[in-house]
Amino acid sequence: MKLYLVTGDDGPVWVAALAHEIMYGYVPNTGKFHNNNALRNDFYMERYFSYEPIGSAEARRLIDNEITPMDEDDYADALARWRADPKPLDPVEVLSMAAGFNP
Repeated sequence: MKLYLVTGDDGPVWVAALAHEIMYGYVPNTGKFHNNNALRNDFYMERYFSYEPIGSAEARRLIDNEITPMDEDDYADALARWRADPKPLDPVEVLSMAAGFNP
């Protein structure tokens, strides 16, 4: 599993984890990583965002201090889908799996 800091024009947007061509994004509102096909498509094709490989320690710091919760009103539909996600990934597990990867 590889970790990335995903940034847009206004700074950090996501901490993302790539595993077997599936991209997961950390959602602060749920405290979990969720499958994010739009982010995957951006990573492989569109590149509206920038992707910087990071390690587990940096990912933890970003999750704790930099990645801000999404506005509950503006992102109500997406947040509802993520809250209903039957298979979210716990950050501790994701960061542990990625710990052996050195960007």
